[in-house]
Amino acid sequence: MKKLVNFFLLVILLLEITISVDSQNPSLLKFVLQWPPTFCIGLNSAAPRGRCKEPILQHNLTLHGVWPADQRGYSITCPVPQDPNWNKLFTRTLENQLMAFWPPLRDNAHKWDLWKHEWRAHGACGRTTPEVYFNTAVKINNMLQKGNLFNYLKTSGIIACDSLSFARKDIVDAIQKVFVSTPLTVYLTCIPIDATNKTHIYLSEVTLCTNLGGTSFISCPLPANPTSCSSGARIMLPHPKPQ
Repeated sequence: MKKLVNFFLLVILLLEITISVDSQNPSLLKFVLQWPPTFCIGLNSAAPRGRCKEPILQHNLTLHGVWPADQRGYSITCPVPQDPNWNKLFTRTLENQLMAFWPPLRDNAHKWDLWKHEWRAHGACGRTTPEVYFNTAVKINNMLQKGNLFNYLKTSGIIACDSLSFARKDIVDAIQKVFVSTPLTVYLTCIPIDATNKTHIYLSEVTLCTNLGGTSFISCPLPANPTSCSSGARIMLPHPKPQ
């Protein structure tokens, strides 16, 4: 009996070691898009309080970042890398491509600040080069045939409106039109409107997942699926609020 117990303990230990190792290995990419008005509402209420660039975008979801993740969908962390030569990296062509879907939203932010932060915090964890990382972001964005994810929502009647709200399933169904043939799992992230409103929430982020090369969409793994939009509350896409 003691030998059997020891055997099972050994199996459990080996599984834990395997999971730990796998969690450090990138298996997929998360293409994390954000709804700018929701981001700005959160920024306005943060401490210290921040402001968004005006006019606040309200007809596009913009990219938050491309995050390498493990096989369970959890973002990988790693030591902060040494900076590349940013002036050499961000050519006029690449800069224009990134600005079209990955603009900085914070007021007074340098146009490269967000990209630098995302490379340091996430991109380097994919064990690739900055050039590959940013060009992969462009490549994934180009797979959205309607140009922007908001266009997929809009064709299903899901729009920015302070008097309309939507079921989570309706939003997911609209987003899954990106994939044409096979519905794939996507992540939705929401934030509360305020402490008293239990029936409605704001859409914050939408995450699409791709293979590690960013050449095809895949289902986002269920273990890391956020629960912030799963309460049954109706989801809203807010208009920009006064800052």
